[in-house]
Amino acid sequence: MYVPNYVPDPIEIPGNVTEEPYMARLGFVKRVSGLHFFSLILVGLIAYGSYAPDRDASIWLLIVTLVVLAVLRVALRKGRQEARVSALCLPFVLVAVGFVLNHVQRAGWPVWTIIIGPGCALIYSLLCGRDFSFVGQYLLSLIASSTMIAAIVVMAPEGLPNARFALIANGIYLSYFVYDLASLLARRRLREEFAAVIDLYRDVLNIFGYVVRCIGHWRKHRIWVLPR
Repeated sequence: MYVPNYVPDPIEIPGNVTEEPYMARLGFVKRVSGLHFFSLILVGLIAYGSYAPDRDASIWLLIVTLVVLAVLRVALRKGRQEARVSALCLPFVLVAVGFVLNHVQRAGWPVWTIIIGPGCALIYSLLCGRDFSFVGQYLLSLIASSTMIAAIVVMAPEGLPNARFALIANGIYLSYFVYDLASLLARRRLREEFAAVIDLYRDVLNIFGYVVRCIGHWRKHRIWVLPR
C-alpha cells in the first residue's frame, strides 16, 4: 500500500551536490556559507549607509527584484544558464535588500545582529572537519550567536535597544539559513555557489510557493481530509 508523505517531495536536479563525495559536499557548504556571510557584510554597508530611496520605493524594488529572479529560475530551470544568470543578478539583490534594511535600522531596529548567526555557522563549517552536520551547525551556532548577542546587551553602556528583537531575529534567520542551505544541496551543482547564495535570498518567496505546493499535495492525496 502506498502511503504518501505529508509534505511534497523536495525539488531535486540531476547531478546535484548530494551525489558528490562527502568532502566535495562539505566544500560546497563552506563556500556558500562564506559567500553568503560576505554578501551580508555588503548588505550591512548599504543598510548603514547614508543613502537609500524612500521606504515604499525600496520595498517595491526588493519585491520586483525577487519576483524577477523567481521568474528567471522557472524560465531557465532546465538549463545550466540559469545559474550564470542568477549569479549576475547578485549585486542587484544585495542593493535591494540593503535599501530595505536601511529603513529598518533607521527605525531603531538592530539589524546588524542578524549577521552573527550566519557568521557562527560559517565558523562551524570551517572548523568541523569531517564531522559536519546541519543539526550540529544549527544548534551550536544558535547557542553561540545568542550568547554573543546577550553579552553585547549586557556590556553595552545603555543596553541594546530592542534586544528581544535581536535574539528572535537571529534565531529565525539562522533557522531559515541552515534549512535552506541543506535543501540547496539537492537543487544546485558544484560550481554554482554564487547562484546558491542568490537562492538564499530568493527562497524567501518560496515560502509562499511551498504553501501552495503543500495544499495541492494534500488535495491530490486527500491528506487531512476526513473519509466520507
